[in-house]
Amino acid sequence: MKRMSGIDIALLPIGGTYTMNGGEAATAAKFINPKIAVPMHYGSISGSGEDAKQFLKFCSAEGIETKVLEKEDAMS
Repeated sequence: MKRMSGIDIALLPIGGTYTMNGGEAATAAKFINPKIAVPMHYGSISGSGEDAKQFLKFCSAEGIETKVLEKEDAMS
């Protein structure tokens, strides 16, 4: 990951069971150094909104801009 450069948006799976936890994903975002980091894959099968909050906290401490997208109803 350290060799990656010029990344505009990083979609990072969090949740902790089958994916990274919020802190691990923030560390990955630090190495990738995207313009915007977006947490995903939490709150459905594993993880919760707390994982997203942890991710945002760690990214904020590293000066990484984040964006949390609102979940949509699958039937919409």
